[in-house]
Amino acid sequence: MSKDEKQIENGSMATSFEDVQALGKQMEKRREEAELERVGRDQDPEQFDDK
Repeated sequence: MSKDEKQIENGSMATSFEDVQALGKQMEKRREEAELERVGRDQDPEQFDDK
């Protein structure tokens, strides 16, 4: 990794417009629950903060 590149941490926010565009493309490709069931996959479980 060059010294110009920052190490990306899990949970960090997008730092540039290019990052935002890439995240948008990932969201467009996201499958809905019905699509996942058709191909025999399970949806990620919902996460709750039980406090």
